[in-house]
Amino acid sequence: MNPTIITLIVLAIMVVFFVTNKFPLGLVSMAGAILLGCMGIIDKSDVFASFSGSTIALLAAMMIIGQSLFYTGVADKMAHMLVKITGTSEKGIMIAAVLVALILSSICSGLGVVAMMLPIVVAMSMQAKVSVSRQLIPMSFAASIGCNLTLVGAASNVSTAGLIEDMGVDFLSFFELGKVGLPLCILFLVYFLSIGKKLLTPGDSSDPEYLKEYTRREKATEFNPVKGGICLTILAAVLIAMAVASDEWPMYFIAAIGCVLLIGTGCISEKEAMRAVDWPTLFIVGGMSAVSKAMASSGAGDLIANAVVRILGNHPNKVMFLFFVLLVTIILTNMMMNTSTVVLVTPLFVPVAMEMGINPVAIGVAICVAASAPFLTPVGSGTNTLIIKPGNLGFRDFFVPGIGLTVVTLIGSLLLIPVFWPL
Repeated sequence: MNPTIITLIVLAIMVVFFVTNKFPLGLVSMAGAILLGCMGIIDKSDVFASFSGSTIALLAAMMIIGQSLFYTGVADKMAHMLVKITGTSEKGIMIAAVLVALILSSICSGLGVVAMMLPIVVAMSMQAKVSVSRQLIPMSFAASIGCNLTLVGAASNVSTAGLIEDMGVDFLSFFELGKVGLPLCILFLVYFLSIGKKLLTPGDSSDPEYLKEYTRREKATEFNPVKGGICLTILAAVLIAMAVASDEWPMYFIAAIGCVLLIGTGCISEKEAMRAVDWPTLFIVGGMSAVSKAMASSGAGDLIANAVVRILGNHPNKVMFLFFVLLVTIILTNMMMNTSTVVLVTPLFVPVAMEMGINPVAIGVAICVAASAPFLTPVGSGTNTLIIKPGNLGFRDFFVPGIGLTVVTLIGSLLLIPVFWPL
């Protein structure tokens, strides 16, 4: 059978498993890559080549660095300090939760941020006698959109960067994604403190008995001033170094140095560092990187590119193509994991953009932003799933405020991306 057809059939089967979530996503990614290797579509060595690459190293290192903020109690201390400023009214708690989530998710796993903040926000809301369920949605959404403040804010950002650079395209430096990420975060704040707040489900749907048990079970890590100071110093040094990273001192190498220093100084134990690494995510990225190579070598990528050209025309409107990329990525990220989404769409859309003479960096940015917009469903992100039980939340609770935020993100991206990265 034609290698192109084989690759597309394997990819289609993988998409079905991704969407239905019948099997672990890492297993699906690696199984697809191994199958393509067995059938000779790619060399067997290519199946595991990405595991020795810089993308995997950067992902793992940033997961460890982010976890050190929780291990030393720095994240918890930051949350409590901000609450003293904003107060304990419903709006005050919401502002505090959202701001902390936005800031921390720029360098930490959004899932880790929500896991750390959840017991704090629940306890604060119960003490202030305000709705618990109404506080959790904005916090979860903030942990997703805040990932756009830096290139390492989400595994999906790093994955997109790695895949694009594998295609020979220079992507973004550490803070460049913040050119569009910061304005989107500001739009997010304006939206939720005005329209979005009114669209949250009235009342409190949470179960009081469950929350009492939950707050007793979940205890935040006690702040250690010495370790906290060392952790913040190392983190600041890593961020500054990443901001001026070069070919001689790449980001993944700087992040690795930061990990060694954090473990060596006791800011995080070796055991906790290993636990901080989300291994399924690494297998998803590694497996899909191999599938991406198969898409290129088999001609499947060119076939899809030609199909898109036929749909949009030989000379499509560049803004229309950008809208198409944003919309498709947003729809997919609300059905499957954001990392799975980007490793699926990046090898499809970026080559098409290059074929059409559209700036591939702008398309990469669009993919990063759209993949961090899981605002429509409870299963769009682990951050959403984590708050379902404590808030006793349903589909409507996410979709109604989420549809407005999705429109804001879509319009904001369409306006901002071409300004900083002309199409």
